[in-house]
Amino acid sequence: MKILFQPTWILPMILACTARCSADLDVLHTWKYIDYVWDNDTQKEDAVASGQYDATKIAINDVQQLPDGRVLVTTPKYFNNPASLSVISNTSGDGGPLLEPYPSWSWHTTDGNSSSITSVNRVRVDQCNRLWIVDSGKIGNDQVSPARILIFDPATDELLERIEIPDELSHNPNDTSKGKLELQAVETEGDTCEKTWVYIGDLEGWGLLIYNGSDIWRIDNDELFAPQEEYTTFSLNDKNVTLNTGVASMLILPDGFFREKSTIFKPMASEVGYGASLEDLHNSFSGNVVRYYKTNFTAPSQELARDISSDGILIAGFPTVSVLVCWNIEWPLLDANVVTLQTSDEYLQFVSGVKITNGIQSGVEGDNVWVASIHLQQFISGSLDITEDNYYILGGNVKTLVNGTRCQTGPRPLVDDLNDKFFFSYSP
Repeated sequence: MKILFQPTWILPMILACTARCSADLDVLHTWKYIDYVWDNDTQKEDAVASGQYDATKIAINDVQQLPDGRVLVTTPKYFNNPASLSVISNTSGDGGPLLEPYPSWSWHTTDGNSSSITSVNRVRVDQCNRLWIVDSGKIGNDQVSPARILIFDPATDELLERIEIPDELSHNPNDTSKGKLELQAVETEGDTCEKTWVYIGDLEGWGLLIYNGSDIWRIDNDELFAPQEEYTTFSLNDKNVTLNTGVASMLILPDGFFREKSTIFKPMASEVGYGASLEDLHNSFSGNVVRYYKTNFTAPSQELARDISSDGILIAGFPTVSVLVCWNIEWPLLDANVVTLQTSDEYLQFVSGVKITNGIQSGVEGDNVWVASIHLQQFISGSLDITEDNYYILGGNVKTLVNGTRCQTGPRPLVDDLNDKFFFSYSP
């Protein structure tokens, strides 16, 4: 077996910058705390009186631009906050831009019925402009409704389909008290998305669910999807947070780089990255063996948020080091090929979401990166100061950001599979 290079995921990303570092990202939105576009004053007063709305208990996690230019953010229900999926409105309050629940307030009730959205960590728009949502059904540690896959048409905000996920799939089969689902990736095939596969991580029950448009099944393997105990402590700015989080950064690698379609993924609380053949994952429903790949490098830090453009430019942020970096997968993953796009203890303290979308951002059209960062340590420890900025959305045009660096696009050397590129074959 020929190994062209070894993946050194985090450390080179922090240290390396080619001929120049890129221009800084723009700060697009900031919040001291989260507030909403309420239907009326009484609605807000009732939410405050009942304890449902507490500005210190709501944190942004993910960001997604819709095809019409609107920007969604998720605010998962770590506590029972009013809505966990919203559009950033054009109206601002004392805390920052007000959030308008998506698709409407009526979807964000407290009874957990089938026509409501309970809690959403991440969302994604696919190649056919369908908005995919995985609702974990959890408020804090309580499973108040079944987990669901929801598909919306963002052009009309109408629900296209609802798929309820059975409890035996949404929880660890050996410990049913553990289970929290989060959308990882959406894979499509054909110009009109004739085939679609959805990949869902179980953050707390440590598994991977796959939905192929008709069937849904679960793969369990603690070596692949579970955190490593020594990496469950996240330290930043003299504060420690324990997160026993499983697979949380799965990416579908774009066409044109591999003869075999592939994915890479890793548990959030882990030093180890993995990969797999997508065809093998498709066929795992029938019990076929999946060929896995594993990095041979021990990474010095955890990784949470990353995305990749159709040109093969991967952009990543981290929870314990305040940097945003890029790497073009046409090149070996070596120090000289990794570029630090920005370093900022203020704006990149804990990067929770990275999304690359094609659209218009700050008047610039093309592939743009959206970055969500939060003061998570203060939020979890209960020491959040809502008189200062705590949540940020940053952004920039990808080509502009990487211009003149080793991340800019060039020729694509086509290789057979992950074994030929940057991962060892691995049998867990």
